[in-house]
Amino acid sequence: MKKIGRNEPCPCGSGKKYKHCCERNAEANPAASLADTSPRQSILQYLQAAVEHHKRGNLSQAEAIYQHILQLDPNHPDALHFLGLLARDAGRIDIGIELIKRALRFKPNYVEAHNNLGNTLRQQGKLNDAIASYRTAVKLEPRFAEAYGNLGNALREQGRLDDAMINYRKALGIQPQLAEMHCNIGIVHREQGDLENAVSSFRKALLLKPDSAEAFNNLGNVLVEQGKFEEAVSSFGKAILYKPQFPEAFNNLGNALRELGRLDEAAVAYGRAIELNPGYARAYSNRAYVLWQQHKADNAVIDYWDALELCDDSDIKRNFTDCIANFYCDHDIPRLHSLLVRAISETWGQPDDFGNPAVSLIKRDCAIRGHLDGMKTAQAGGMSCQKLFDKSESSKAGFAAVFNNELLRALMENTPVCDVELEQFLTSLRYCLLQIAIAEENGAGKVRGDGREWQEEGDLFWCALARQCFINEYVFAYSAEEYEQALKLKEQVTAALQANGTIHPLSLAAAAAYFPLRSLPFAERLLDHSWPDPIAALLLQQVQEPLKEERNLSHLPSLTAIVDDTSCRVRNQYEENPYPRWIKVPLRPGSELVDRYLSSRFPYARFESSASRGHRNESVKDAIEVLVAGCGTGRHAIAAAQRFKNANVLAVDLSSRSLCYAKRKTDELCVRNIEYAQADILNLDSESIAARGSKLFDVIEAVGVLHHLSDPLLGWRKLLSLLRPGGFMRIGLYSEYARSHLAFAQRFIAQRGYKPIAEDIRTCRQEMMSPENGDTFRQVLSARDFYTLSECRDMLFHVQEHRYTLPHIKEDLRELGLIFLGFSIGQSTVNQYRRRFPEDVPQTDLDRWHIFETENPDTFNTMYLFWVQKEAAAA
Repeated sequence: MKKIGRNEPCPCGSGKKYKHCCERNAEANPAASLADTSPRQSILQYLQAAVEHHKRGNLSQAEAIYQHILQLDPNHPDALHFLGLLARDAGRIDIGIELIKRALRFKPNYVEAHNNLGNTLRQQGKLNDAIASYRTAVKLEPRFAEAYGNLGNALREQGRLDDAMINYRKALGIQPQLAEMHCNIGIVHREQGDLENAVSSFRKALLLKPDSAEAFNNLGNVLVEQGKFEEAVSSFGKAILYKPQFPEAFNNLGNALRELGRLDEAAVAYGRAIELNPGYARAYSNRAYVLWQQHKADNAVIDYWDALELCDDSDIKRNFTDCIANFYCDHDIPRLHSLLVRAISETWGQPDDFGNPAVSLIKRDCAIRGHLDGMKTAQAGGMSCQKLFDKSESSKAGFAAVFNNELLRALMENTPVCDVELEQFLTSLRYCLLQIAIAEENGAGKVRGDGREWQEEGDLFWCALARQCFINEYVFAYSAEEYEQALKLKEQVTAALQANGTIHPLSLAAAAAYFPLRSLPFAERLLDHSWPDPIAALLLQQVQEPLKEERNLSHLPSLTAIVDDTSCRVRNQYEENPYPRWIKVPLRPGSELVDRYLSSRFPYARFESSASRGHRNESVKDAIEVLVAGCGTGRHAIAAAQRFKNANVLAVDLSSRSLCYAKRKTDELCVRNIEYAQADILNLDSESIAARGSKLFDVIEAVGVLHHLSDPLLGWRKLLSLLRPGGFMRIGLYSEYARSHLAFAQRFIAQRGYKPIAEDIRTCRQEMMSPENGDTFRQVLSARDFYTLSECRDMLFHVQEHRYTLPHIKEDLRELGLIFLGFSIGQSTVNQYRRRFPEDVPQTDLDRWHIFETENPDTFNTMYLFWVQKEAAAA
């Protein structure tokens, strides 16, 4: 058997030569108890043989010899140590840790064992224990470069980037030629947002080790973040050249090719990554994203399903959300129904992100489609309960399918149902619920045709329907007769509450579908009783949560007076109709610094980094001061609070009711870094915010607020005065082109004399949805805002609204001295613009964007949403 060379790498993983590592440990342990078998020679020979097998990958032979050594000497540290490494590498981590600890009990100063114990603990996720082991190793051997590097890795995984950097530099001070340490330093620079120094470090690693696949791969990742996609493709190609079985490099190559619009090649690269590592969830997710862009939704759904089966990862869910938003399914796609139910219920994104695909699937359901077709000629509330619930077996089976449609229930409980046909169907079902409840109150119980056969199946559905009505603020229409019946039922429920009498759950659900339960006298008494889970959820929504908002009102701070006439009228509108009444948002705590966040989204933009601005050292310890102007009901503020690492957010709005809703939702989500206050941005200044300890902000977000001011530019200037030199603004403004159809709708409203009150809004909506007007108002009916009372009022009846064009915005930016960084817009639009104007590599030419918008008027159908930067102060 060939003896292991003294100058060969030690198989323990220390990075040292065998003669400087475990050979000396073996020689220091003569195993004196083996006197009858030439102990020193026997132990050395066995250990040499075992280490040789270990090094060559003959692990079963190595393990057998290590075990034989332990039969001869149960306390042999090297055998215990190496057996521990074998156990760890076989996935038996707990056994590996125990064996290495036994080795250390018999040899406490065993430096390599301390290092490897740290590696094994780190593999198990026990970073604090791993760090302790590494520190022991470097204390025993202060020139142990490998242990310093491992210590740096553990600290980096804890997010302690500065401490990690210190230890990597110590390792380099001992061994300057360690290419791996330069790579590690580059990774830290990248995570700190310092991309230039990251590139420099990876290039130093490649000078020392020109065939380092890992260095090429890491370099490629940074080049992608810098927008240098062609160079990144070359770098990933070299990584693959030197390490053909490198699935991560193939995946990253796919990412770079995708950014270049080379989707077929990207899909092939992701496929190769999956071939090399069939458990590579991220590669499945990335390929799914590309397949979706190629309009291969069926295959994309399969890949998303496989990705989530492998790894229940939030990034994969976000990737799915980005693809599915606004997708309309025109055929059955296996597994998509289940994915959407999970996505809405588990809050992979904002529930309204899934509205269009969910509606399209729900309407393809055979039972629901049949009822929708049967309602073509029915007016809201006009189809009788008897007609919907006839006695035929097919009808009963059909409604059981409706009641048990999880996707429809999930949608109703979490977001407005934005579809004319489904709204009319649900409106008729609400009327049926009312009839059923009245019959139960009167002891009839026969209105459903065959008695109570649908009760158990229907209760969940009826409560979901009542919750939907609360979410859309009772926008569904009703006849005068229906309203009188609902009012009578409400009075019966109120009387029962007053008398502490019995209330039938269906009566409560029916009343809640027409009136918010908090509006009932003695509503709090409902909380004193035990209810079935669906009713309890209904009471949480309509009684407990509004009570919390009312209590928040007395604790709401006010930063400024509100005296401007337009501000007062806008405030009054939102006091009457705070919006949106959102239910869920995904919780994604911020992990990015401002510069890195923006550079990753606008890689071609040339803006000053924090380091070059010089006004602060933006490390992980720095707080980012963020102002959200016009925060509404809090969804925007919560997103801003999660966008950046260590963000402190001040969120202000005119409406106290909106702010109380926001505070209640923020508390429920345990988001602790937002302060809410009532204020008019026209009166906001450094003195009014001085109590926070900071008079200027690093980031200001004003989305959907400036265009409601009487003088938007004045308000913009006011906000700009609160922004640090070099700070960033996120702005959202209405587009004239995208909202041109609303001007026609608003003229129609004026001609009809409709006022911004609930009754008129309901009547106006019915007229717009009517068969004779549906085509005329098609774009209005396709807008999500049409399907709740407050949002419809905001879209069609707002007291103050300005609309912009891109030349107008360009002029405002010039006048304000702001640097345009780029739009926040979907990838498909980015790809379309890139094909139209390939010469605008940074995609920041507003003149070209104006041409693009005139050719594609729906490009900014929500609003222009973009980032700008304030010029830094002169040196």
